[in-house]
Formats: sequence, structure tokens, C-alpha cells
Amino acid sequence: MAIITSIRERSGVAIGVIAVGLILFMVGGDLLSPNSTLLGNNKQVVGQISGDDIELREFSTIVENIKANYPTPPNEQQMQGVRQAAWNEMIYRIAYQRQMDELGITVTDEEMTDIISGNNIDPQFGRYFVDSTGQVSKERINEYLSMLKTQGANSQQYQQQVAMEQQLKTSRGRVKFENLISRTTYASNLEGKKEYEKQNDKVEIAYLNVPFYAVADSLVDVSESDIKSYYNNNQHEFERKANRGIEFVSFQVQPSDADKEVLEGEMKDLQRSFAKTTNDTAFVDSHSEGATNLMTVNMTGVPTYMINEDMAVDQVYGPYFAAGAYRIYKVTGTSEDSIYSARASHILFKNDKDDAAAKKEALATLRKIQNGENFEELAKKVGDAAPTTKANGGDLNWFAKGRMVKEFDQAVFGARRTGLVNRLVKTQFGYHIIKVTETKTKKMYDLAIVEKKLTPSDATINAAYRKASVFASSVKSGRAAFEAKADEEKLFVEQALNIAPEATYINSLRGNSVRQVVRWAYTEAGIDDVSEVFDLDDRFVVATLMSSREEGVADFAEVKNEAKVQATKAKKAEFIVNKLNSLKGDLTDMAKAYGNGAKTDIVNELSFSDISIQGIGIAPKTIGTAFGLKEGATSAPIVDENSVVIVKVRKADKALESADYTIYQRQVENQATRYAFQNVLNAVTELSDVKDERYKFF
Repeated sequence: MAIITSIRERSGVAIGVIAVGLILFMVGGDLLSPNSTLLGNNKQVVGQISGDDIELREFSTIVENIKANYPTPPNEQQMQGVRQAAWNEMIYRIAYQRQMDELGITVTDEEMTDIISGNNIDPQFGRYFVDSTGQVSKERINEYLSMLKTQGANSQQYQQQVAMEQQLKTSRGRVKFENLISRTTYASNLEGKKEYEKQNDKVEIAYLNVPFYAVADSLVDVSESDIKSYYNNNQHEFERKANRGIEFVSFQVQPSDADKEVLEGEMKDLQRSFAKTTNDTAFVDSHSEGATNLMTVNMTGVPTYMINEDMAVDQVYGPYFAAGAYRIYKVTGTSEDSIYSARASHILFKNDKDDAAAKKEALATLRKIQNGENFEELAKKVGDAAPTTKANGGDLNWFAKGRMVKEFDQAVFGARRTGLVNRLVKTQFGYHIIKVTETKTKKMYDLAIVEKKLTPSDATINAAYRKASVFASSVKSGRAAFEAKADEEKLFVEQALNIAPEATYINSLRGNSVRQVVRWAYTEAGIDDVSEVFDLDDRFVVATLMSSREEGVADFAEVKNEAKVQATKAKKAEFIVNKLNSLKGDLTDMAKAYGNGAKTDIVNELSFSDISIQGIGIAPKTIGTAFGLKEGATSAPIVDENSVVIVKVRKADKALESADYTIYQRQVENQATRYAFQNVLNAVTELSDVKDERYKFF
């Protein structure tokens, strides 16, 4: 009884503990995590630089400041560049600044005044204050700065100016630091001489080459320990970036037949209103979704589906459906072009093989037409015109004068009436039978266009979402259920096995919305988890996580096959070297004695700057060895990229000595300088232990 009483007395405490436990269960470990907002810490970290956390809030402020420099809001593709620029700015401010502090590099207030309003105005800032001649105006800058002081430090423009000056200060300090490094680049006379020799020394070699593939796998014994040993001794080869692999199914959102019927009805209503309006420009501006609402065209520019219309001013034509949109056209006026247009059909008989036979067949066909046979039907059956032209009964549509070859042009534009040209017309292509379907005209039409794109209705979108939602809810147990259900419903399952943290597309998935799938794979999903429904631009997607790898050396099991390939190559190299070392004679004798797989050849004018050898492929070790041998000397077997090589230097042509290697010194210096800035950034980034985790948010 005492125990029961004690339990009763403690029941209130127990209920409280259970309640707290339930809350912890529901909110998960985030409650006690460093990023917990419930415990007063709302840090969201996008990465680390030199041990400092970079908060999302701070990073986003720089992003917004850079965006402010764009004349129009940047699109998503441009935003990727904006975010990268912001990230580099953080590296410059933190990692570079620490390097500069150690070196005593500063940007003084006097320098800042000079690049803002002095004699060396920074181009990035000065471009906003140019006068009518295109020159930077100090007067305008000073007026602007005075206005900012009047507005006060809390105004938006003042804050933007402060941010701009911070960017300029960072940039100026970085330039100083990078110049300090790049201007220490120096090439000695000896380095210039070595570059000269590298470019101009030549050797003629003979070689014996045995590629690894010439040794059957069965001739070498590669054990599990050999593979593991290769993996352990060459871990740098198996370093991998972070990676995710997913499977996904798509539920396409495409306009239905009902959507098309509704839009067609709307366009017919607009057609009637369009015919009545007296302000065509305002009408198309209000109702059209097309990029071009007004245009003037000659007959070659009239839309194909209007070619046969009897076009008249103030008449409305359509609706026509093409390229995913309905269009209606109104003829608002006419004018004259500077050149003629005409329309004709033809039947061509090429004469490239037998001129007489082609002419005979063409004449026979012309007679048939003159005797009453249908031109269009014959054009489909005989002759050598292009397939699309034949399928259209020989119709070439409208074309401008000068578009066709001279003889054809003269026959069509010289016709005074429509109908058959009662003679053959010979051109460089052969013999033509021509029918003029519209005589020449200079008429042009002013067209007002109302276009509406066919898009899925809410009902269509909701139907696709319901399918995706039902699928997702039925496979929550994991990937096995996902695959089984997809197979049952005959859904196509796509796999994407190498998704990087910064990926902007996944297989067939394109558009700005793809990043949400990537973020899910990296920040929320565990192996075999199934996602909620992702709403992408033109479909709904449900995904499951297949694989997950963090940055670093890949697990042995993951790269075992790769390690086996390399371990096998090493065994084959050992096999070939041992066999070659047992052979005597010159290279030809050794090749014969070696047997199948061994090949000899001679290469002239091999340069030290070459990276490959004809007949061998990429062979840097062989090239390096050849230039280290004396004329007439033969090397030991060399294990190169894809084969084992023995090389003999037949002739060594040393470049003539020069009294001045200055040009080559400059080449060495210029090459070093050219890569200095990027190398400095890479070095500082590596030394500062930069961890980029922006993918968790963008």
C-alpha cells in the first residue's frame, strides 16, 4: 500500500515528466541542439570560415547588398552567381583579413575617401555618377553624399552606401594582398633557360610498349588483401565530394483536353470583343500573354495557318492553336514593302546524273499536266523535290524576290497571272515544272495579336497532386514499398546517383524548384526514407534516398571495384616488368621474345612539353625518362599510365645556346602571375578550413 500511495503522491510529477517527454519527442533533438530557437538560440549557420560560424542572417544581408547593384531583380540563375559572390566576400572579410592583419596591410580612411570621391574613384562606384559625356562626375558624387547626410544614418540609401563602402574596402584590401603575392613572382635566368630547353629540346626515341590489357586477368592473382592494401596506400585516389543518390517518380502536370476546350471558348469570346474594339493596342496589351503583340509583315511573314485567308482590314482571324498557345489576329492596316513576294509550287527533276533522261521525264510530266492531270497529285508522286515539298503537292509557300535561284525567280516574278508556266525552267538543280499560285505583290499587313498559352487548370493540377499524394502516403514505410508501388502502378522510376550539394538539376528535373529536392536529400532524409510531395514547375515528384556519402575518403566497400582495377593494373605491371627483365637483345629482339602484346616503334621530335606518345598514349614518366637519358642509352622498364615501356634515345637534339633567355623568363613569370589570384584564393580557403554549407538553405 505504501508503494501505491507513493505512486499516487508522485503522479502529478510523473504526468509532468511524461508531458515534457512527449514534447521532446514531437520537436525532436532540435530542442536541445545549438540551433534551438526554443532555448533562445536562433542561429542558422551556412558554413564556417577560420572557425567562425557564418550565420544565414549575416550572409543574406550581403546577398541583398549585391542584389541591389543589379538594374533589375536577378533571376534564379543569376542568383547563384550573387550567392557565390557573397560567399567569396565573406572569405575576403574573414580569412583574407586575418592574413592581412598579420602582414600589416590596411585600407586607411584617406584611401577610402580617395576611391569614393577623390582622384581615384573606384569604377564599381563611379559608374552610378556619370555625366552626359560618360565621365565620372565628382560633383554628382558629392551631391549624393551630402543628401545621404541630410537623410540620416537610418535611411535605406545611407545603409546601402555603408554596405557599398564595406565592399569597396574589402575589395581594395584584397587587391593589395593579392598584388603583394603576385608581384613577388620572379623567374631567374636559369628558369628561363629551362623553359627554353623545354620548348626546343627534341629527342628521337625507339620504344618497346606492352599495354596492361595485353595481360589476361587470369595470369595475375589479385587477392582481397592486395585490393585492401592498394586502397590503404592510395587513399588520395578515393577522396570524394559529398554525394546523394535518389530514386523518384514524376506526376506530370499537363493541360487536359477539357483545359484546351475551355481556353478555346475564351479565345472565341475574345475574338468577338476584338472585332468590336476601337483601341487595338490597348486590347492586346490587356489580354495577350505573347512576347509580340503588334507586327508588320509581308506575305512571307504571314503565319502559315493564315496563308489561305482572304485578309482584310479590321477583320479578326482565329483562334489558331500552335506551339502550346491559341492566337487570334486582327488586320489593323496595310502598306507596301520595298520588294516583291510571290507564291509558287514546283516539280523538280535533278539532272546531276543524266541530263537527257531528266529532261525527258520532266517534259513527259509537263505534257500530262497540260493535258489535264492534277499538278498537286503528280508533285506528290514524281520528281526529286524535298520530301516536305512533295508532301505539300510541290508548294513552296510565299518567298521574297531574290530568295530563289535566278532562273526560277525570273519565271515566277515575271508571270502576269497565276497558273502553270508552260515550259521547263532549267536551273543549277535540274529541270523545274512551275505553277504560280499567287502573283507578285508588295502588300504588307499590320497585325495585332492576342495570344494565350495553354496551361493546366486548377482542376488538372489538383488531380495530379492527388495522385502524387496518394502514392506518397502509401509508401511511407520506405524504399522497398516505394519501388513495389511504382511497379504496381507502372510508374517510371528515375535514378540519380551523383547529386552534388550545389546541384541545380536532377536528370529530367529542371527549374528553380529542384533545389528543394536536393536540400531534402542532404538535410532531412535518411537512407530509404520517402519524401513528401515536391511541387516542381511542371510536375509533382516523390523521391526516396538510395545512398548518402559525406565528403572525404570513400568507404572501402563503395570503391572496392575501383581499387581492384588499380590493384590488378599494378599486378600486371609487375608481371610485364619481370618478363621484360628476363629478356636479352635490342628492343626488336625483346618484342619478338615477349610475344603477343609487345610493340615497337620510333617517334621523331618528341618534346619535353608533350604529354603523350604516338602509339602509347599518355606517358609522362616515359617522356621524362627519355629526356634524362644520354643519346644511345636504353632505360629499364618504365611503369606508365597504361602500359610498361622501355625507351631508347636514338638521337638527342639540344637547342642552341642563347645569350638571352628574357622572353622565356617572362613566359614563366606571366604564367605564374596569371594563376596567382586564383591560387591565393585556393590557398587561403584551404588554410582557413572553409566549410560551405549553403546547400542546406538554397
